[in-house]
Amino acid sequence: MLTLERQNAIRDILHREKAVSITHLSGRFATSTASIRRDLEKLEQQGLVKRTYGGAVLIEGLTEEIPLLVREIAQKEAKQKIAGTAARFIADQDTIFMDSSTTTKELTNFLSDKKNLTVITNGIRAMTDLAQQENVDVYGISGKLRKPSLSMVGNQAETNVTNYWGAKLFFSCTGMWISHGAMDYSDAEAEVRKKMMSVSQEIVLLCDHTKFDRPAFYKICPFSQINILITDQKLSPQWETLLQQSGVEIVYAE
Repeated sequence: MLTLERQNAIRDILHREKAVSITHLSGRFATSTASIRRDLEKLEQQGLVKRTYGGAVLIEGLTEEIPLLVREIAQKEAKQKIAGTAARFIADQDTIFMDSSTTTKELTNFLSDKKNLTVITNGIRAMTDLAQQENVDVYGISGKLRKPSLSMVGNQAETNVTNYWGAKLFFSCTGMWISHGAMDYSDAEAEVRKKMMSVSQEIVLLCDHTKFDRPAFYKICPFSQINILITDQKLSPQWETLLQQSGVEIVYAE
């Protein structure tokens, strides 16, 4: 493949996936990492991408949020497996936080066997689902409605969160980037998650394999703040080593 053809192919991949890693592209095109770096440098000079540590992101991809209905369908089977595994970490009479992510929303389908459970969430869809379950007391976080995610955010929501305490927080993210940690498209969503972390005893991240090597606009937290990561596919040795060194327990969904 000619250099120009490869660069055009990389651009097409970025339009679909929003972010790529050098290692992934090197394997995909059977070429050296040095060649890929030169390709990305050329695309950056054209104003099409932004190079990052270990890869690149589409310029529009940092803040372009995928619509909620699309996110609910994407990787649905993987999200269900992750949620089913996450439910095993919830005990009777627990008080837990849940964010507004579509992955965490799947967790609402695995709580019917829990007794006297209390859930605190800023996700409108999670509240609606949990309202059907008599074994769960639901506390909704008040604030400004963020329409793209049907979630409550803003200063009022952040303050409201700090009135509670939870045994565990279950949350997801838009992307996982080696040099930045867990990331999100929305700063408002990320700030609510940070407040939830501050009043939770244990932090559990639910993250399918498509989120790795994929940066976003805003940092949620470094890996060292995460206690447990539940994902659906075997991670690369690089990711496993990094997370384990950060004190993260890796759990693979069954």
